[in-house]
Amino acid sequence: MAPYLQAVGGEWDAALALYDANARVSAAFFESIHYLEVGLRNAINDAVTARVDPDWLTAGSPVLTANSRGVVAAAQRHAGGLGASRDKVIAELPFGFWWSLLADEYNRRLWQPALRHAFEGSVRRRVLHAGLDEVRRLRNRIAHHEPIHTRDLATDYRRVVDIANRVGPALGDHIAAISRVPALLLATTVEPGEAAGQVTG
Repeated sequence: MAPYLQAVGGEWDAALALYDANARVSAAFFESIHYLEVGLRNAINDAVTARVDPDWLTAGSPVLTANSRGVVAAAQRHAGGLGASRDKVIAELPFGFWWSLLADEYNRRLWQPALRHAFEGSVRRRVLHAGLDEVRRLRNRIAHHEPIHTRDLATDYRRVVDIANRVGPALGDHIAAISRVPALLLATTVEPGEAAGQVTG
């Protein structure tokens, strides 16, 4: 509870209320990121499969770096071994794997021949990679039950929707239509008091 107590000046009830608010908005963000992650990995897989190598997602793939091949090999083991279906392997791959495919080392291997076609409109690879890194960091904090209340959550939410729109406008529209994040951000504020913080909302 230390980060929450520090945020509200040491008042226990306010810290607990902030903890509860942090848990609620974390759960809402995880839902939105869920849709983005599934859309992103499907778009990337479809683009590379169609334009580079239909068998690219294997532990021996020549288009992947050694590190990426190791990640795929681990996902394959978790999915059931060498006979595991492509869908099961994709489901086992972490968000960081898909993010890593937009790094500089994949510019010529994957971005130029395939991945630039996986996104709508004019997309700059490095900007997209940096944005997804922020989403990845947020996702990891949520997954490990860490505080996210100190982040600029309104900017985080806009980033998730913007990247989803790059994957496909229908995806971005769906997230914007169902996400609980905006309402929770409006309903929950942290206001410092004279001696102790106060959580309202």
